[in-house]
Amino acid sequence: MRTVSDPGHASNGSTITIASEMHALRDFAELSAEWFWEQDAEFRFTRFFGRATEKLRRNESDFLGKRRWDMPIHGVTPEQLAEHIATYERHEAFRDFDYEVPGVGGIIQYYSVSGTPVFDPQGVFLGYHGVGRNVTELRLGELAIKASERQLSQIVDGSPIPTFVLDARHRVTHWNRACEKLTRLNAKEMLGQSNTWRAFYPAPRPSMADFVLSAATDEVIARSYEQFSHSSLIAGACEAQGFFPLMGDGGRWLYFTAAPLRDAQGKLTGAMETLQDITDQKRSQSLLEQLAARDSLTGISNRRCFDEKLRDEWKRERRDLRPLSLLMMDVDHFKLFNDTYGHQAGDLCLQRIANALQQVVCRPADLVARYGGEEFVAILSATDGPGAAIVAQRILDRVEELCIAHRANRGGHVTLSIGVATAIPQADRQPESLTAAADAALYRAKRNGRGRYVVD
Repeated sequence: MRTVSDPGHASNGSTITIASEMHALRDFAELSAEWFWEQDAEFRFTRFFGRATEKLRRNESDFLGKRRWDMPIHGVTPEQLAEHIATYERHEAFRDFDYEVPGVGGIIQYYSVSGTPVFDPQGVFLGYHGVGRNVTELRLGELAIKASERQLSQIVDGSPIPTFVLDARHRVTHWNRACEKLTRLNAKEMLGQSNTWRAFYPAPRPSMADFVLSAATDEVIARSYEQFSHSSLIAGACEAQGFFPLMGDGGRWLYFTAAPLRDAQGKLTGAMETLQDITDQKRSQSLLEQLAARDSLTGISNRRCFDEKLRDEWKRERRDLRPLSLLMMDVDHFKLFNDTYGHQAGDLCLQRIANALQQVVCRPADLVARYGGEEFVAILSATDGPGAAIVAQRILDRVEELCIAHRANRGGHVTLSIGVATAIPQADRQPESLTAAADAALYRAKRNGRGRYVVD
């Protein structure tokens, strides 16, 4: 809008022009689908024009003297609102800030506003002016379309992902072809039924979709699916995995996700569950875990597996107040053995010793592992010192029975030195203390002539 510095000396033509422009601006405001607003330097609304009351679906007095965020505002996250306020404080322009407010009668209205800062000729900030639109009908239409599209996409029979959908009464409304193939139950016998359990379990129990549809608590869900989790991608969805022995040949591992279905008003109308066959991945994972815990040369457990086992047994025996014993073993003069017979013979020697150790230390709770190089260890759970000494002597006798030639060693054959340590684990001690004690005993066994065991 143009201003005249000296209205008293303005020409009649200029006055007519200004009046004409103001009248045109008012007409434009009245005809526009938008309303116009102004705010002061404290961001408080000072004026509305352009049939604002009709378009706001609220009274202007509800806004005047207030900042936008002083009133109930919905449809934005705390982060989005904080950024909007920060934009104001930086005196920057903004476009299409969308939010929701309760209108007349509590009916939610959707607003979209844009604004720009106003400064005087000296650059002093005066406030904001901008435009707003009531986009309620547009948003509701978009929500309805999205809901329809989402529902259609979720139930497409051609989806390669096994999927079934339940209505609000827990009845099957969709059972796609992929689900038929996985469960070996066709859609005709499942549609309209509320017994989805029979596709997965030998006895009646709720599916994850049933729990989601019932808005079950975490405690209730955990009774059936101990390790379930809430989806980080889908609001209200739950995920879990499990083994289903009745499915397929030999059972199948499934990963399943159940998500709520809602209408445009947010009302819960059903639930959808997708299923993923992860049997091959589980088998591969199990094989990799076995390989990762095995020594590639001897086939027995490796150092990593030993460390994990020792920590677990330490915790268990500390809880049960039982003794835990550890044997540290070293092949005597193994470097001389390699120098005399070659590394291939050395590898074969280690393999035979590992096999002998497994024959002696064979209880399910015990563990034999290759500790590194020519060193071996044995964890003896719930075993006291005298019992560990008996096992150590059996190992010495068994290795001697192998009669592996070693002319650089005393007696002309391969022998072991063994350090034995026993402890009742305590809260103020770590499992490494047991390893250190066994290692110290092993050192004394070597110093005392090798081919023997020493108890710490």
